Amino acid sequence: MNGSTGGIGRRKRQVAERLRDPRFGDHLDQWAHEDARKMINPLISFFCSTDETMRWHAVSAAGVLLASLAQKDAESARVVIRRFLWSLNDESGGIGWGVPEAMGEALARSALLAREYGRILLSFIKEDENYLEHLPLQQGALWAVARFAQVRSDLAAQALPDVRRHLNNPDPHFRALALWILTAWGGQEDLPAVQSLQDDVAPVRLYRNEEFHETTVGALAHEAARCIRRCLNDS
Repeated sequence: MNGSTGGIGRRKRQVAERLRDPRFGDHLDQWAHEDARKMINPLISFFCSTDETMRWHAVSAAGVLLASLAQKDAESARVVIRRFLWSLNDESGGIGWGVPEAMGEALARSALLAREYGRILLSFIKEDENYLEHLPLQQGALWAVARFAQVRSDLAAQALPDVRRHLNNPDPHFRALALWILTAWGGQEDLPAVQSLQDDVAPVRLYRNEEFHETTVGALAHEAARCIRRCLNDS
């Protein structure tokens, strides 16, 4: 094993330890100070991990790393985003596990990347645009839009019609993600559909704020309704 290969292996093991850390969220901002050229590949390798915690923590860390890189070297950040987009292309031969989620996290954290790639991110859930047909990627794309909408609701609003249709999705995870999005920019017209889901007891496991939350579609519907009413009262 040469020194370069050994260094990569050590770095990946170090990244794995950090992703497993029970206090990962407390140290998330530290990823902004890492060398993106050395860290992005090990993080991407965990996007397809069978360990749910490591996979999602890799998404969060990559988002922080990319947003920081965009401030320091915008073109290098664009190169990584273009690499992400290529991995979702059929011609790449890959599947792109975790890519929509990492993009959503990065764009939520970087105004520059949001302006440049926000429309592309939203196009992943639009059936007449760059719709991702593979079911896990669809779910990942909707999570990405949900994360993006929490911070960039003005840019995300154009995808609202595409989000609303998921309130009737037979898969509870899609219903849950649509409701999470509506906590950010749902309106008066959304209240009837949101309220109709308040008795939906389907269990869901949702990754938010670097933690997993065991909840139900109904609980998220109540949350969305409260947020919508609060926005209406404040307007």
